[in-house]
Amino acid sequence: MLTPADRVLRARLRESVRFPDLTERRALKVSAIPHYSARVHFEVWHRRMGGLDFTRRTGIFTPLFHVDFEATDVPLDLDVPLHVRGATWLAKTVDASGAINHIVRVGRHTLVTHSGDGDAVVVARAHLINVFTRDDPDPQRRRVVTLPPDLGLGDAPSRIIELPRVDTLAPVGRRPDCSEAETHVWHYGQTDPNRHVSAMEYLRAMESYVADMLQLAGHDLRRAYYSRARIIYRKPCFRGESYRRVAWFCGEAPLVVTGAFYKAGDAPDGRPAVAVELTLSQHEDAA
Repeated sequence: MLTPADRVLRARLRESVRFPDLTERRALKVSAIPHYSARVHFEVWHRRMGGLDFTRRTGIFTPLFHVDFEATDVPLDLDVPLHVRGATWLAKTVDASGAINHIVRVGRHTLVTHSGDGDAVVVARAHLINVFTRDDPDPQRRRVVTLPPDLGLGDAPSRIIELPRVDTLAPVGRRPDCSEAETHVWHYGQTDPNRHVSAMEYLRAMESYVADMLQLAGHDLRRAYYSRARIIYRKPCFRGESYRRVAWFCGEAPLVVTGAFYKAGDAPDGRPAVAVELTLSQHEDAA
């Protein structure tokens, strides 16, 4: 039986195309997709369910746990806005006994442009999962298994999903094909109001690392472009923390490279803080 927590929020918005978000071929960058899907995924939800209070570290919040972005490399016209169509809903994960492990929010969004003939052309897709949590050092107290009463949605949604795991992206335990000897540091300009490193900073940092790795391996980066990015955020990083990156070749047709961020002091064969899987496609021509 459906409950108030099973409500699906749908929205259609128009977003102006920003010049910095485009490649030289005028295609949308994978790392730019969140800018266009954000209002559908975040603002629509918070408008219905209440906004966030970033001045306190109490209460429940819903950071990103998993994202899956796909870009089609379709050339865009700066004068033609993107149409964003999206839906978001709540779900839960359960253990073997049927008890709730997590409550999550799922979003699926599509970015569309229109050709000169008026035909709709898909530019990008975004799939996001946010996990309800509390700011608490105890993992058990961080976990949210009942919705807050002030949402007026009941105890929990009916839908059940499985959360992707870090080891579904990164072959943890296998020796990396590339590993940094030196460490880097996250700085203040890479943080967001959730008081940790912004979700897309991991993608940008890994794109640069993988590009250097591929060039050393003899790949032609004039033809290759990032067409998909899947990310799992296992634990947050904070300004001033050091990190290092590793990467594995995980597929050839298409080329898939998975990278991981380890905090300074993490075991090299342990689970990373963040895993980023990048899929590369080839342009039809090198122009």
